Amino acid sequence: MQLVGIAIISTTLCLVIKKDRPEMANFIAIITGIVILLSVISKLNFIIESVQNLADKANIPTMYISLIIKLIGIAYIMEFAIQLCKDCGEGNIASKLEFGGKIIVMTMSFPILLSIVEMILNIMP
Repeated sequence: MQLVGIAIISTTLCLVIKKDRPEMANFIAIITGIVILLSVISKLNFIIESVQNLADKANIPTMYISLIIKLIGIAYIMEFAIQLCKDCGEGNIASKLEFGGKIIVMTMSFPILLSIVEMILNIMP
């Protein structure tokens, strides 16, 4: 509920300030986004620990789990940065960042794909 309060106050402040000082409104929006991101990141530790515990019980190699968690983190951070660019009116930069993020995720996930293909080839006669 605190996040909702922060968002409503910041949005109202941005709307009031935007007429006279649009650059200040963008700055407030960026700072608000960072505050929200930092407050949510601390909550993710529980989820990461739970996933790692499940992976240990299922005998899934830690390398795969850590890679998947990193990929999810990169996707969320990229989405946050893309939305920030769009909020500041920089749609061109946002689209380039989105493309770059997709390439990074594809590149990082390639070892998992290779592992799956290798397992399938070992199963086939």
